[in-house]
Amino acid sequence: MQRLIRENIFSIPFLISNCQTHKGVAPVLATLLLVAISSVGGSSVFMVSQDSFDNAQISGSTIVESIKVIGYDGRDVDKLNLHDGNEILAKNCCGVADGKKQFDERIAIYLQNNSAQPVVISELRFAGDVYSFTPATKIGEWNKIGNGHKPHPNEFIIVNGYKGGKNYYTVQGSAAIIQSGEIVTVLLDLGERMRMNQDAQIKITTQTGNVFVSTILIGNNIL
Repeated sequence: MQRLIRENIFSIPFLISNCQTHKGVAPVLATLLLVAISSVGGSSVFMVSQDSFDNAQISGSTIVESIKVIGYDGRDVDKLNLHDGNEILAKNCCGVADGKKQFDERIAIYLQNNSAQPVVISELRFAGDVYSFTPATKIGEWNKIGNGHKPHPNEFIIVNGYKGGKNYYTVQGSAAIIQSGEIVTVLLDLGERMRMNQDAQIKITTQTGNVFVSTILIGNNIL
């Protein structure tokens, strides 16, 4: 009987020790589990937010562009005014001032780029017709008008300014580009006859998809 009691007494510390050991391990495991959950959750939130930031950077913001028609010359004359006050031939070939704007006669439209960056014209419509940009290598001489001078019917060129004599600064590249803050003359060659005092809409679409619309009155000159 005494032996049994001694064995039971000696076994009590062992049980207490085991209980204390388990109670000490459980908080550690719980802490590790919480740390693991926090790490996984934090990583997931970071990945989701990082993906959102990347998408915002890729999409970017809409490019702000501003093109304004500040004047034009749609008179039926031999020479039109440029935006800088100088003159340029109003015809590609043939004809005289007869009170009408005939096929293959020209109109000068003054544009100002108020954007913070260059603007590229991807499409230009005038009176409903599409006009194609063409680099100007030869606009035409004062005393020699003939085929080969640009622009041709349903084409337009961009004149940056008057160089001197019979020469002009023009956009020579493949793109109809207007620099930031620049004022230019869009010289277009009519693809059809226009009546005097007829309203004609010019619609410009830029390379970024922005659209600008204005209306001019054939036969008038606003500089």
